[in-house]
Amino acid sequence: MTSSAAIGGIKNLVHSVVQLGIGEAVSRAGSFLFLAYISRRLGIEMLGIIALSQTVAMYVMLGTDQGLRLAGSRLVARNGKSAPFVIPQVLLKRLLSCAVCVGLGSAYALLGPVPQSARFYVLGFVLGVIPYAFSLDWLAWGLDKFAWLGVFRGGVTVVFVVGAIAGMMVTHATLLPITVANGAAAAMGALALWLVWRLRWRPKVVTGPAALENIAHKELYWLTVLPLGIATILNQAFHNFDTILLGSMSTVAEVGRYNSAYRILFLVLGAYWLVTNSLYPKLSRAKAGPGVQNFILGLVLVVAGFGALIAAVIGVFAPSILRIIYGSDLAATALLRVLVVAIPMDSCTALLSTMFISRGFDRTVLAATGSAAVLNILLNLLMIPKLGGMGSAIATLVSYAYLLVFLIQRMARKLIFAVDVVPVAAGAL
Repeated sequence: MTSSAAIGGIKNLVHSVVQLGIGEAVSRAGSFLFLAYISRRLGIEMLGIIALSQTVAMYVMLGTDQGLRLAGSRLVARNGKSAPFVIPQVLLKRLLSCAVCVGLGSAYALLGPVPQSARFYVLGFVLGVIPYAFSLDWLAWGLDKFAWLGVFRGGVTVVFVVGAIAGMMVTHATLLPITVANGAAAAMGALALWLVWRLRWRPKVVTGPAALENIAHKELYWLTVLPLGIATILNQAFHNFDTILLGSMSTVAEVGRYNSAYRILFLVLGAYWLVTNSLYPKLSRAKAGPGVQNFILGLVLVVAGFGALIAAVIGVFAPSILRIIYGSDLAATALLRVLVVAIPMDSCTALLSTMFISRGFDRTVLAATGSAAVLNILLNLLMIPKLGGMGSAIATLVSYAYLLVFLIQRMARKLIFAVDVVPVAAGAL
């Protein structure tokens, strides 16, 4: 890779990060302010209920997607002309999986090990996943429409937060306004992207040859996308299944305390999310060459260094940060200081996972996240009864260390960018 090409690539990446970052910053700030409002006005138990509801809905959403978001955006990133073929295939598969997953999620909300006070909130958030099946955010991602993707993310959160708070003030209730606002925001966001596709993007997309339709059909086979879908679900389980376990083995107050610390970690990692999401379509169509792989390895070291610096700052000022956001430290200072150690590890694992998936090595990511998720769940089952939220925090750090070592070891063995790969074939390696 020449120096001019590298500089051009960095400028392009920065531009994409800025476009996506504005909307994502609005989204994360809005979500954070909403949780701070809930904590200050309604207390830590309601904070735990909302956190648990959002977590369960996230698993239903991932089950609805089944990896189709990553596979579809990867196809479109390689050739935008394939979009008219990819959209109906992704939509049909999402609708089928949505029906199954929303049904299972509803049954879990009503009959599963969920605190009684949280049942109907969880049900409302699960039903709010239905509009997600129609969302074209993955198309905007694949077409490098980062400004539109940022508007989508920020807009959905703003509509939810404003609608929920306004509804609570008018009705003096919490269940109906919060759950209705969540579903309405998702539906409005999905509708907006469909309108943009129909009116702005589709007229500029020339339908490709039939060969592209055959490629899209092969890459979107259930047996092809399922490993990627399972990997994304296991990755989510690795990150926050501890919230589900805390909800079933502890109290909603403990869920709220743990999530008050974990949300700060999530906010910081949003910056790394911007980089990896901006890189994904670019890596998907990157030409072969060892220089690209060396660039990625250098980037891993850079983000790890930034992560370590940020973790140190948050650890020092943890009590003040919690009080500023939530009105008190919620007895979560020790939790936050343990969890921030995961920041540099998460930044590296996110970048490495993105690299593997973008090149079609889905099963490598499946093996990594699957084994890490199993380790994380086992450690949580062992530690939560004795240590509560702190047990989850310790399990998180141990699991992150394992995942990072796994991915680095695979990275050393597989020269991902040394040769061009055929995605379907690579996924089967």
